[in-house]
Amino acid sequence: MDRMEFYYNIICHIDDICTILICAYCCAVWTRPFLDQRKKAWMAGGAYAAVMLVLNYLPWYINNMLAYIIGSLIVFIVMSLIDKKYILQKLFVAITFFCLRWQAFRIVIYVNNEIERLVYQFLTPKNSIHWFFHYFFLTIFGYDIFAFFLLYGAVKCILWSYGQKCEPIDGREFLLLSIPSLLGVVSYGVIRYYSYVYERDVGKSVYNLYGSHNLIMLSFTVLSFVVILATTYVFRQWKTKQEENRQREIFSAQMADLQSHISETEQLYQDMRNLRHDMGNHLMTLNQLYDQGKYDAARQYTDKLNEKMAKACHDVNSGNPVTDVILSGRKKEMEERGIAFSCDFHYPMARAVDSFDISIILNNALSNAIEAIEREKDCLSEMPHISLLSDCRKNMYMIEVSNSYRGDLETDPISGLPFTSKTGEGHGFGLASIRHAARKYLGDIEIRKEICEGEECCVLRVMLQIPET
Repeated sequence: MDRMEFYYNIICHIDDICTILICAYCCAVWTRPFLDQRKKAWMAGGAYAAVMLVLNYLPWYINNMLAYIIGSLIVFIVMSLIDKKYILQKLFVAITFFCLRWQAFRIVIYVNNEIERLVYQFLTPKNSIHWFFHYFFLTIFGYDIFAFFLLYGAVKCILWSYGQKCEPIDGREFLLLSIPSLLGVVSYGVIRYYSYVYERDVGKSVYNLYGSHNLIMLSFTVLSFVVILATTYVFRQWKTKQEENRQREIFSAQMADLQSHISETEQLYQDMRNLRHDMGNHLMTLNQLYDQGKYDAARQYTDKLNEKMAKACHDVNSGNPVTDVILSGRKKEMEERGIAFSCDFHYPMARAVDSFDISIILNNALSNAIEAIEREKDCLSEMPHISLLSDCRKNMYMIEVSNSYRGDLETDPISGLPFTSKTGEGHGFGLASIRHAARKYLGDIEIRKEICEGEECCVLRVMLQIPET
């Protein structure tokens, strides 16, 4: 081996290592929004770099496409092992990275082919130094650096169109997102196959076909990337619109629920006004019955009067008629379901708070607690219970709802909300509505599993900052 060949080999090894490190870095950038911690993204990128370095220096030949498939598969496996949520989304990430990787480097190859065609006209065939420096600059600057900016730019463009959001996707959404990338993977396989056939039959590299061949392949590669970009953008717009529609539906349901409570409250006060209006007649009737010595009739009349008064009054006194209606209705529902309910809730009367927001918090919190108990009722040996209490200290007002719960409580690291058991319902709009109401008062929510009086419970705490009026 002469000296120039030795230098060429050094440049070749540097190029291989730079290519792998560039792809590993872009892989970490690409996977970062889909993992709950930054270090996990670096683990995925590091795993890709390690595997590709091993495959690159194995003593036997491995087909390029097989090597890239193994690298992408390792990225998917590592992501799934270190973060077991949203597996279909991680599979989409791995497939798309494979496609972006080959597109970026293919564009570089086609562009460099045209550059070489022009440069060859000015280089002296026998001047080895000129050829070496041409190879060096074309490899390091024309290939590696150019490929880095292309791949990094492609990753950032797809992340922008996708919205950089860690979220669950179902099978149909996975197919919609992955079909362009899967077609890109198939296209890469077809290109590699026909390149091999051409070189085998003709004895020349397919990259020696300058002109129209390079232009066609360059256009196809760019078009493949544009299709992926457009698909992810359309998907994000569709998901955003779908989420907005779902939010509107939930808000409409909440408004209808509150209107029902308001109607019940109005009816309650109407019954009480009627009762007060008729109280004089009732007292006069009772006096006449006692004067006539009809004590049994007077007792029956009194019992009916007490029953009517009980119906006109709720057994929950929170300090606000709207919350009284909500708590009374939920208490009745729990009694019908065999759930014990303890309530020590007091409405912050002297605070600047809207009863509408408190109603949203109570309605959704108690509804979620009832649903959680119903799902696990067979696992609860004792009578399940729900506890509601409130506390006000200075400008801080806290509402706490706890319910019997023996299951595992897994929360989404992005939103901090528990994963819902309902397919296709996202993270639970009930809790999202509670958080939205709390943040109107510079507050937030906390959900955790605790031991309450020797029993496992799920506890929801809602903190609000409410100054005194």
